[in-house]
Amino acid sequence: MTANPEPVNAMTTPLILVTPGPVNAMTTPLILVTPEPVNAMATPLIPVTPKPAALNAADLTPATAWSRRVRRVGGFIQVAFAAFWLGRASLAIGGRAGDVLLAVSAVAVIGVLSYAIRVTAGLAPRPSGPEARRIERSVTVATVIELVAAFVLPVIVIAAGRSDWVLPSIVITIGPLLLWLDHLVHIPRYRPVGWALIAGPVILVATMSGSALAVTTGLAAGVVLLGTAAAGFHDLARLRPAGPARLSTKAR
Repeated sequence: MTANPEPVNAMTTPLILVTPGPVNAMTTPLILVTPEPVNAMATPLIPVTPKPAALNAADLTPATAWSRRVRRVGGFIQVAFAAFWLGRASLAIGGRAGDVLLAVSAVAVIGVLSYAIRVTAGLAPRPSGPEARRIERSVTVATVIELVAAFVLPVIVIAAGRSDWVLPSIVITIGPLLLWLDHLVHIPRYRPVGWALIAGPVILVATMSGSALAVTTGLAAGVVLLGTAAAGFHDLARLRPAGPARLSTKAR
């Protein structure tokens, strides 16, 4: 007896011989069973969303996790300072040119903020653990020292009769903070930026004065900080997968 519920493709369909009991070659009928063929066209695609290890904060070292967080949280602070410096430069220029610079600066700051909010959400959670807390304390202390210095140095230069040095004296306090953060959590970009924010104000006060010094200092510091923040946000954006991958079971 032969049972063949589907057409047999001799080239691709395996044949299975099934006998109901002990085989007697002379008397036992052979039942030929063919498996149901696979319809390659109807087989669904299985969506798979990759989860690279780079996105799993639990797998990161404390220094790497804090490096990401400094890029994100520190980046927002840098954007705020950049807005301040560009605004001061616009006010120092005044007139129509100052208004144009203020409008362009506002567009640039809002654009960087929008980009950061969109691409960095969830990529830099606050790290936990003893080593992470030690790094957090170091970051906090360094930030507080920078803020105190940013208030104290202008008072000193004003008392010394150098009121046009106020803006450079504030900018110069940011450089050591960036150098320390690079040393602590390894953000190589902060090293040249930190040295530039230390050497730049010194060069400017030695070569300029008055409104020219205020405008140049504000523009340079604003552009550098905004660019540094945007680069850090882009670093985090590259950690996010572009989209779900798809695996197909379609037969070739």
